[in-house]
Order: sequence, then structure tokens, then C-alpha cells
Amino acid sequence: MQKTSFALALFCFSYGCVQENLVEVNSQGAGVKVVKEDERPFGCRVVGDVRGKSRSVDVDKARRGAENDLKNQAAKLKANYVVLEIDRSGHVGTSQYSDAFLGGKALRCEDRDKEEKKDEKVKG
Repeated sequence: MQKTSFALALFCFSYGCVQENLVEVNSQGAGVKVVKEDERPFGCRVVGDVRGKSRSVDVDKARRGAENDLKNQAAKLKANYVVLEIDRSGHVGTSQYSDAFLGGKALRCEDRDKEEKKDEKVKG
């Protein structure tokens, strides 16, 4: 009887720990663009490493949540781009949930529109 109670309690505790954890993008994070290394703009400097993670029953939702978390972290560093270096996802044990993890470098890049306007002022 004790073994059954212990196993049931362990199962309930374990299952209770696995929950959906979706991250929403905040207003600052919405302005951050996630790119691959070959899409990286010129004139950037690395301002830090960033990581994003999220969990959902839907794999795509988990990935979007992780990207939102990544963008929010980059925005805290005043970055406007993230170069994606790590992109992993998978099921959590035998549960129905999927975890997504993204990692990369937060970049502060010069805005091309501002540069072009500066050039026009110098020429004009």
C-alpha cells in the first residue's frame, strides 16, 4: 500500500511540474529581429549572449514563445538584432509538452535609414 501511495504521489508531483509556459513578446522585444549568421547586418557590435525558452503542447507555439523570450532578453541589452546560434526543441519526457530553447548573440546594429539620412545631409 505504501509503495502504491508513494508511486502515485511521485507521478502526480512529476506531472504537475510539467506545465505550459509560453512567453509573450513585450513592446521593446517586438523591435528585435532574429536572424541567421548569413543574414547578419554589417556595422554591428555584440552586446551579450541571450537565451530563450518556452514550453507548450504545440511545438510551434513553444518555438514562438522561446523566440519571444530571446527578443525580450535582447531588448534588455538595448540590442536590435539577435544572431541565432542554437535552436533546439523536443518533448518533455513522456508528456505531451514540448520544450523549445534558442540561444544567440544580441547585437546593436546601426540603422541603415539613419545612415542614409546622414549621408543625404552631408551631400545636400
